[in-house]
Amino acid sequence: MKCSEPVQFEPVVSDYFSIGKLCGTDVAVVRSVVGKDTLVHKYVMMDSASAALGMDLQRRGFPEDWRSAVVLRVPLNRVAALSTSQVGYMLRLGLRDKIVGVSDGQYIVDSVLYERAKDKSVASIGYDAGALEKLMALNLDLVLDFTTGGDYDNYEQIARTNLPLMLTSEWQENTPLAKLEWIKLYGILFGIRAQADSIFEQEKNKYETLKALIASTDSLSSLVSRHSSEHCPRVLAGMSYGGVWHASGGNSFTANLVRDAGGCYVWASDTSRELTFSFEEVYALADSVDVWVNPSMFATADEILSLEPRVKNIKAFREKKIFQNDGRKGPGGGNDFYEGAITRPAELLWNLTKCIKGSVPGVNSIDTSYKWYRNIYNF
Repeated sequence: MKCSEPVQFEPVVSDYFSIGKLCGTDVAVVRSVVGKDTLVHKYVMMDSASAALGMDLQRRGFPEDWRSAVVLRVPLNRVAALSTSQVGYMLRLGLRDKIVGVSDGQYIVDSVLYERAKDKSVASIGYDAGALEKLMALNLDLVLDFTTGGDYDNYEQIARTNLPLMLTSEWQENTPLAKLEWIKLYGILFGIRAQADSIFEQEKNKYETLKALIASTDSLSSLVSRHSSEHCPRVLAGMSYGGVWHASGGNSFTANLVRDAGGCYVWASDTSRELTFSFEEVYALADSVDVWVNPSMFATADEILSLEPRVKNIKAFREKKIFQNDGRKGPGGGNDFYEGAITRPAELLWNLTKCIKGSVPGVNSIDTSYKWYRNIYNF
């Protein structure tokens, strides 16, 4: 039997994964950018009925460029999720019991999963020499990992074992909805695609409705003012280390979220993902910065000042409008911005808009109890 049909990919907004059908079977292509390289991995997801016909892709007649794909038997039951984002998608889908391994249980925000890691009923894998042994002892259906190109990458070692491996790259997406869309892939992996699609559509509609409300309010304000810039607060992001300011680029997740929240990101015109400046270059903007978000990992104004005293002259610092994304933390200090916020983009947008503009008129169907962003002057 030969399958000569091309892959029928679905339209997605994501830049880093594709899903579709090939030879009547669910398939996915997942991409991760590491420096100047792009890692591309293909997956074939077979349910019991499909697997009964044979899992050898060559014998099944799959096209030659798909015969080296990783074959996964779905729905998955035992998974190691080595990033907090992966945990976040699975929790939103009610798949907590499928997680049998995490990278470091201390940084899990979900209290139930945190306790399971604490009592070792869920394994904390870590990055030391024993990580592979821990993974291999778990009888896994899949290892969900990621790569940053840094020293802690261990996917190559995992790939040399017989463990099925998938590198996810949702953290590289440039928009909240593209990041959320990865939930569709999890829906396929765990046999609950309809549920995943429903969550995506509901969240997408809430986000786009709120975004439109913010934009329409800004447009109305501009009509009644000679100076429309008064209604678009200028937003700074990042922090200085050793005199070098590190910030998100104008086409980054942060920049796009700021834009949707009604802010004017100071480097919006730069299309890079990441930017670096001398402190003097940023200092030149000091009097024009209305709001400062994501000051690296710093939790208080005093911590920021101890590293770089000159920030006291930045307008947002003087006016106490600095917002950090660590407002929701787990029992061990894990940050829910990287776990739960990814699947609730409308609530995240509402939260940041409140910080930047102070109000969101006409809001409904948004759970306003979610507050990832907080003013660092308020404890």
